[in-house]
Parts: sequence; structure tokens; C-alpha cells
Amino acid sequence: MASATATPQASVVESPQMADSQENPRLTLAHLLHPEHWELPEWNGPHLDDVEGLIDKVDGLDHSIALLRRYRNTLRPIHRLSPDILVLIFLQLVDGQDDPLSPRFGSVPWAYVAHVCYRWRVIALACAGLWTQIGTMYPAAALACLERSVDAPLSLVVHAGADTDNSTQVINRVRPHMHRMRHLYIPWTHIHDDDGNMAPFLTSLLEAPAPQLETFHVFHVRADGQCFTLPTVFGGNTPRLRILKMSYCSPRIDRITFGNLRHLYIRGRKRDPISLEVSQLLEILEACPKLEVLVTVKARFVQNQPLEQEGEPFRQIRLDNLRRMDISRCAASVVSNLLRRLVVPNCQLSMDVWIERRSDFKFQFGVPDELCDEHPLRDIRKLQVEYRSSAGGVLIQGMTSIHPFLIIAKIDPGSDIGDMPTVSGPILLSLVKTLDLTLLTEFTITETSFYHPHVGFSKDLWIQALSRMPLLRALHIRLQSISESGFCRVILSALSTTDEITGRLLCPNLETITLRDDRTWSSLQWYKFAKTRKAQGRPLKRLSLCLPHYENVEDMAETDLAELREVVEAVDLDPPMSPRIEFSAAVW
Repeated sequence: MASATATPQASVVESPQMADSQENPRLTLAHLLHPEHWELPEWNGPHLDDVEGLIDKVDGLDHSIALLRRYRNTLRPIHRLSPDILVLIFLQLVDGQDDPLSPRFGSVPWAYVAHVCYRWRVIALACAGLWTQIGTMYPAAALACLERSVDAPLSLVVHAGADTDNSTQVINRVRPHMHRMRHLYIPWTHIHDDDGNMAPFLTSLLEAPAPQLETFHVFHVRADGQCFTLPTVFGGNTPRLRILKMSYCSPRIDRITFGNLRHLYIRGRKRDPISLEVSQLLEILEACPKLEVLVTVKARFVQNQPLEQEGEPFRQIRLDNLRRMDISRCAASVVSNLLRRLVVPNCQLSMDVWIERRSDFKFQFGVPDELCDEHPLRDIRKLQVEYRSSAGGVLIQGMTSIHPFLIIAKIDPGSDIGDMPTVSGPILLSLVKTLDLTLLTEFTITETSFYHPHVGFSKDLWIQALSRMPLLRALHIRLQSISESGFCRVILSALSTTDEITGRLLCPNLETITLRDDRTWSSLQWYKFAKTRKAQGRPLKRLSLCLPHYENVEDMAETDLAELREVVEAVDLDPPMSPRIEFSAAVW
């Protein structure tokens, strides 16, 4: 018998919360995404009075949407980066705009990162390192940076073209923060005007203590003006000063602290070069035991009095950390005397000097006659001598085992030395007798375009010069003069001469010779020269010539080069350009 079973209906008990949610549906993202479900009075209709407080409700929705957008941003991959990583990225923007002499310095162009989103804004405003660049050209940005930088080190540029009121406003606010000033840049016109006075709004700034100052740069803004002596600044106490750059002004030992200085730059004017006594410079260098770079531009050193009194020991200063020294527009004898007193074993040297002739007819070009064992020109491996006769000078550059060096020696137009073609031979002889060329392996001699032939390059002179290059392996000769008589036409004769005692040739290790644009040598001379060296077991490995009588030859096999190749391993008619020695210029 079938029996029927009744299934009772389940009773649903609604809680008060559920009932309330049905009467007042919860606002969800789905509601906001479907405008057709909105119940707004007179939607897109005429203006109505806000009897239900819809404005406040919509304002609340705006706030909610802003929070939702912030939440959406947190879901993007960029927000996986931690705040520390974002700070490093932001600081890279600062590094790209860190030229203090740019007119935009202090404008804070990277402030837009604080406008991207809430998180970036919080991180950017909390990063004190983003707000340390201050310029008097932008007072509003400067004051905001002062507030946001908290206690971070500051960099201040006093712009030469800034309004005086703006500069005064910024400097007055910066003055209480000088204890955290790290870099300070001021135009020389504000320190020394046409009447020799300092701008009034700078006085309090330069008198304030600056215990953290690392860079002090007095920069130039125009070519005219008068050079002056730097006044006492920051109470003469700058214990952490590392970089001192001065345009149109010169330092004094009692005006600033030099004990921690690494870089010293002094710049004068072309028509009014800064003049320093050698004794004053030595006094400053002695106070800079950590000095790494010394650069002088349009500044000259003079010696009007003896550096030691009678009976005093010879004064020498050791600067083991000095790695670059640039000296310009000085008499060769003064520079030579200065280098005699400096022990700088690891230094890149650059000099621009006036050539002088001594009573013994030897020429001075800034290098002392006696080089100490640790002199930077003691270990020369490459040497280039380039005559610039039309400019009355000679460029001497080379490479030691560690550093390059550069010497520009010029003839003063007011001297009685004569012109360069007349004295070029004796200058070369003075050069090779002064420099240490015992380890020289590559030598280049060059003449730029000039009309008059050189005199004084005799066979005896070249024998004396080449005898001081016992390890020479490569010789490069570049003659660009239009004169038919080349100034080094007797080099072949000197290289072919045997020593009277030993019977050996000069430069026994010579392997490579390149010659360009000299019309006075023939291939027959080269053949006889190479054959003699091969007979002594010192054959040439490469001979590269650029001779005019081969210019119109179509088939080189019909020339005498085949015979020349019998005594030289490789002969070609396309000599390479002279190898240049890279010498970086000093950057202000």
C-alpha cells in the first residue's frame, strides 16, 4: 500500500538587518556602474531646489569615488614598488637637474611626481632629499623647499639676474638654516661690485657659520670686471670644505679653512689675470694635504722675492693625493721653480707657459732641469712634439705609465727670442735633455702649416736627441709646411750613423716609421737606410710613406716599392693619422 509523505514548507525567518537591507538596498559598485537604476528626481531636467540634500550626498559620492580611485591605483603593478624604491627613482630626477649654474636651478621641475596619485604625493612630500635645491630666482619654491627639506643638507644658488627683493626674502629665510648648508653658489658681482662692495643682503649670509659647507663657488657672469681678493667668509672656519671654485678672485690662507679641501679652482680675466706670489700658493698648498685637483685659468704666479731666507732649508711640499694640476699663463722659470718644490708622484700635469731662454742658451718650458724620483714626468712612454709656428708655440704632450701630460709653450711676442722656425731645433734639444726619455717607446714630431723653413735641425742635433731614446720602437713624422725643405730631413742620416765606439745604430729597437707630406726624401734613401739596419740585425717591420712622386702612379708594381719590401717587412703608402693622446679638460 502506497503511503504519501508530506514535506513541510521551510519557514524563512528574516532578521531585522535583512529586512532593513531590503527596504534600503546597500549601495554597491554595481549600483554605481548602472545609471539606469539611479532614482534621481528630474534627471537631466530643469533646476530644482535641493529639498533632499542631494548636493551633500553627491559630494559624499565624490569623496567615495576618490577613495575608490585610490584603491584602484593600489591594484596596479607600479604599486608593488616599495616606498624606498620610489624614493630612489624620484631622486634620479633631482640628479638630472643638478646643474647649479642652470637658470632653472631651484624651480623644482620634478614636483609633478606629487600630482600623480595620493601615494606618490605622500612619499614625495615626505622625502626631504627632493626639496634641497634653493634658488633666489624662485622665492615661492624656495620657501616651500625650506619647509619640506626638514633637516636635509641644502644647496643654494644666488642667481645673478634675480630680483633684489626676491633674493633678500630668500636669503633672510635661509640664514637660520646655514648650519645645514652644503653647497653655496654666488656670482662674483654680488661679492665685489664696481665700487668694491658686497651686496647688502649677502652680508649676513656670508658671516654666518657654515660647519657643513662642502662646496663654495664664486662664479662669473660676464667678462668685464676687476679681480679681487676673497674676503673672510663664514668666520674663516669651514672645516668640511671640499671644493673651492673662485672666478675673478683669489684665496688667502686666513680667509677660509683649507684643511679638508680636495678641489681648488682659480680663474682670472684675460686682460686682468689673477696674480699670486709663489710663496702664497705654496702656503695654501701646504694647508691642503688632501688636495686632489688644482686648476688655474688666466692666473699667473710671480716670484718677486726669494722663497727661503739665507740659511733656511729648501722648501718642498708633498701632495700624495694630487691627481691633476693645470697651470696657465705663467713664465716658464716660475713654473719650473714651483714644480721643483712639489712632490706629486701621481699627478696629471697640464701647463701653459711662456718660453724663456737662459744665459747658457738653453730654453725653459716649465719643467725643472733636475727631476726628482717621484716627479710626474719621470716615466714617459709616449711623446708628441707639435710645432705651431704660425702661433709661435709648441705643443708637448705625452703619456707616462700612469697619466697623460700636456705642455703648451709659447714665445712671448714681446720677447727677443725670435720666431719658432728659427729656434725650433734648440727647443727640441732642450726638451729631450730635460725630460726623462729613457723608457720612451713612441715619438711623434709634427709641424702645422707654415711658409718658412725650419733651421737648426742638424744631423748632430738629431743624434743627440735620438740617443736619449734607447727604447724607441715607433717614429711618426708629420710635416704640413708648404716649404720644400722639411725640418727633419736629416733624421735618416742620424738614424743611419753608427756609434764611434760601439759601432751600433741609434734606437736599435726601432720597428715602425710613418711619414706624411715631406717631399725631401726618396725611396732610395729609405732602401739604403733599411738595408743597413737589416744587415745589423735590426730590420724595420713597417714603413708607411706618403710621398708626392707616387701620387699619379696607377700600378704600384711598376715602382721601386718591390725592392724596398725586400728589406722591410711591410711597406705601404697610406700612413695612419697621428695617434692622439686623450687629455681631458678641466670642468668648472
